[in-house]
Amino acid sequence: MTIDWGNCRVAVLGGGGFLGSHLVDHLRELGCEPVVPRTADGWDFRELENMQRFFVEHPSEVVFNCAARQGGLGYQRSHPADIFFDNMRLGLNAMHAAHGAGVAKYVNVVAACSYPGYVDGVLSEADYWSGPLHETVVNYGFTKKSQVVQGWCYDRQYQFKSIHLLMTNLFGPREHFHPDRSHGLAALLRKFYDAKRTGAADVTIWGTGKPVREWLFVRDAVAAMVQAAESYDDVEPLNVSTGGGLSIMELALLIKEIVGFEGELVLDRTKPDGALVKTFSNERVREAIGWQPATSLEDGIRETLAWFDANYAAATAEG
Repeated sequence: MTIDWGNCRVAVLGGGGFLGSHLVDHLRELGCEPVVPRTADGWDFRELENMQRFFVEHPSEVVFNCAARQGGLGYQRSHPADIFFDNMRLGLNAMHAAHGAGVAKYVNVVAACSYPGYVDGVLSEADYWSGPLHETVVNYGFTKKSQVVQGWCYDRQYQFKSIHLLMTNLFGPREHFHPDRSHGLAALLRKFYDAKRTGAADVTIWGTGKPVREWLFVRDAVAAMVQAAESYDDVEPLNVSTGGGLSIMELALLIKEIVGFEGELVLDRTKPDGALVKTFSNERVREAIGWQPATSLEDGIRETLAWFDANYAAATAEG
């Protein structure tokens, strides 16, 4: 699909969030002014009528769906049914209304937690249906997986064009750093930053430090989304990933150096490691759209740290 972004009507669902806000910035750089519906303005897309009304008021040719309803860890533990029900409705309503409104291209972001949760290794798209989701995320991950199925169904019955991007772990400016919402790289970055600021003697790392994970800079993810909108038309899901990874200990040592923390690292081996290796192949995305990450992990962490330092109060706020 050839897209003239400067003359294209685009909607970004979830455009006020971490990933969505960077996508909006990138589209504006391309000369596009996307419509960004916000809950604060009355757009509650858990109700199909609201979603349909949105497309009547804002006819769109391309829709990016970055919307999700998660909350912090405490909320996830105490409200698993609400998370499941809300995200099922959000996903189903968005695609159904987009189809009904004649949207030409629907770009759906799918969380990597929708992959099987009890397998180790480098996961390719062929592994997507190879096992159950992890019990800790099944209520959320299943809702994202169901949207892939919805895409298949709407393609077969209506020839509706949707693509589904399986997004690996992201990081970058505007990430959440509150303990109830941060995870992985952002959580480690805050630990080292706070330890340096307070003069702490050490930083504790959960587990053995051996598990291997990968981290993709948010603007590289956005570039992949735009390139996929332009040149990928297959309903089969596509990994957006670095194609590699590093151990938690290697990541911690890199962050320690970038932050300038001079204390010790302490391993809390009473905490679980999870899968020893969980990264994602990017062979298909490189072949399909010619995309690969442009930002090194070190450069991305340095930029994220600079943003975090300048926006500490907002970045660490609850909510």
